[in-house]
Amino acid sequence: MTENQSSPDDAQRPEGEPRFSFTDKRKVNPEDGTVRPSGDAPASEGQSAQEQVDPIDAEAAKLFEQAAAGEDGASAAPADAGRVAELEGQVTALTEQLKRDQAEYVNSRRRIEAAAEVSKEAAIAGVLGSLIGVLDDLELGRQHGDIVEGTPFHSIAQKLEEVLGSHGLKRFGAVGEEFDPNLHEALMHEDADDVETATISLVMQPGYAMRDRVLRPARVGTRGPS
Repeated sequence: MTENQSSPDDAQRPEGEPRFSFTDKRKVNPEDGTVRPSGDAPASEGQSAQEQVDPIDAEAAKLFEQAAAGEDGASAAPADAGRVAELEGQVTALTEQLKRDQAEYVNSRRRIEAAAEVSKEAAIAGVLGSLIGVLDDLELGRQHGDIVEGTPFHSIAQKLEEVLGSHGLKRFGAVGEEFDPNLHEALMHEDADDVETATISLVMQPGYAMRDRVLRPARVGTRGPS
C-alpha cells in the first residue's frame, strides 16, 4: 500500500481524529490508590465486572486503604489514652474523697454516741445521788429497829435498793477496810502503833458509787499509825 492509498479504517474515521488513541486501563488510580469503577477500564466481551479488577491491583488498593486508616488511628490513639488517663485520675480522686468522707462520718458518729453516753451517765448519777439521803434514812431505820424483816417497810426498802443497784449504784465502806483517801473521808483518827496502815474502825455514813464514779465518799473513823 502506498502513501496516497488509504485503508478502509481511514475512510470510516472522522476527519481531524488522530490515527492512534491510548486508553489508561490501570485498575488502580495511581494518584490516590483507589480502585477505578468498571467504566474507566472497559472489559472485553464476556467478562463480568468482578473479573475486570486484577487481584493484585485490588490487594494493593486494600493495603493503601489500611495504611491510610492506620495513620488516622495512630493519631487518635494518644488522644484516647490521654482521656482514659484523665478519667482514671478523676475516679481515683473521687474514691479518696469518698474514703475521707466515710472516715469523718464514722468518727463524727462515734463522738456523738460517746457524748450521748456521757450525758446519760450524768443524768443517772444525778438521780442516784439525790436518793442517797433516802438510803441513809433507811439505814438509820434498820439500826433503830424500825425496819425489820417481814414488815412492809422492809420489803419496800429492799426493792428500792435492788432497783438502784440495777442502775449501777454500789455501797462501800465497812469496818476493817484499808483507808483509801479516794473513797473515804476520815472524820476522826485513832493512833495505833500495832498496825502498819490505817484501817476503818468506825463507819458513820457509808459511801456510794455508780460504777467507777464516786457519788459520795464514806465518812469514817480510822485507826493507824500517827
